[in-house]
Amino acid sequence: MGAHARTELRMDWAGGSAGTPDPSLIETDLESRAVFGSWSDKSVGSTRDVDAAHALLEALGGSQETPTVLVTGSKGKGQAAAVAAAYLSAAGLRTGLVSSPGTVSNLDRFALDGTVIGAAEYNRWLRRVDAAVSSLGVPPGNYLAPTGIFTIMGHAMLQAAGAEVIVHEAGMGGAHDEISVLDRVAVGFTSVFPEHLDVFGPTLAHVAREKFGLIRTGDHVISVPQSPIPSMILRQTCDHVNVSAHEVPSGDFLSQNHGLGERLADDVARRLGREPWTGRIELCRPGRAEFCRTAEGTEFFLDACIDPVGMAAALSEAESRWGSVDTVYWSIPTTKDILGLADFLDGRGIEHRFVPLESHHLDYELPAGLQQALQFVQRETLLETIGDRSVIAGTVSFGASVLNEIGVMPTRLYDPDRIGSGEIPHI
Repeated sequence: MGAHARTELRMDWAGGSAGTPDPSLIETDLESRAVFGSWSDKSVGSTRDVDAAHALLEALGGSQETPTVLVTGSKGKGQAAAVAAAYLSAAGLRTGLVSSPGTVSNLDRFALDGTVIGAAEYNRWLRRVDAAVSSLGVPPGNYLAPTGIFTIMGHAMLQAAGAEVIVHEAGMGGAHDEISVLDRVAVGFTSVFPEHLDVFGPTLAHVAREKFGLIRTGDHVISVPQSPIPSMILRQTCDHVNVSAHEVPSGDFLSQNHGLGERLADDVARRLGREPWTGRIELCRPGRAEFCRTAEGTEFFLDACIDPVGMAAALSEAESRWGSVDTVYWSIPTTKDILGLADFLDGRGIEHRFVPLESHHLDYELPAGLQQALQFVQRETLLETIGDRSVIAGTVSFGASVLNEIGVMPTRLYDPDRIGSGEIPHI
């Protein structure tokens, strides 16, 4: 395929009629209906219909033909997936990336060779999804999960845009995540922690079985070093389906996840007939362990962490720069372990303030006991309140609201862009 055709593909994804990746241009009513409608209308006791994802993929014109890389785990899977996609793009493959969730908006869930989808193209696909979901006729008592719809929508969009390989970050699980319906050339696992216990628990072993339940016979499996219980369950799962798990070298949290993404890309590039990229890559993922500044110049640290393990990693990163953290401003919905995170911060002796949010999809209405136990800051005055050595942490939607306020709008998720520059011929 020549340079002219490459430009046409890129323009279909972003720029020109595809528009800019401006979240303010998203048709939010359409997005809520198309993506969140089935979930919002579910009744008590309804079941997530992962199998319906097959039918949705076909209704959107997608298929299983494009080689796919799946990444799951409890923490760091977004970094590992983005690293894998960056190295695959740099190796000369037109690479799609589906992240879960987005950073600033749902636009940056989807990237082609690092470029975030334009809002006009995204809206066009929302209309297709709206029609497809309506025509599927999901059985009573079942529903399509929003993260699953985004997964399938992203796969179909990127196939239509000419992706030669697609990297998917799991929404939450493994065996019961919509990525499980996709054929794959490799599967990667970041560290598995005791998270989402309300869904997969009650124990770490239950969570590990859900994550590693993604593995099938014939899979090429790569994992970071796991703690004893997940390591045992990974080994048992692989033995059961007669596959081997390859482990990346141990190291700190970020280096292990980077190593996982790089190893996945190296393996997949070779299997697809390309020479792996051995140069540097640069991720552009706002709000993920990032130092930012307010309009007045106050520096703060922003991260998407929702539990004590993630908070410990965020504090360590901030302390490596500042020496100490003065205050943590945090926000998670009531479905998460708010008391556990508050106790962790109290145990560290760090002053902290809870930031309640208004959300159409998540519940931040705290019970009376927690309202009395916590100190609060309103979201509207947050950036006026923070001082030096402040950490802002919590859900991605919370971080996105902060990034929007300081004017961040991602257009690319990683570099280099060797295909777009014409450095590598696209065959």
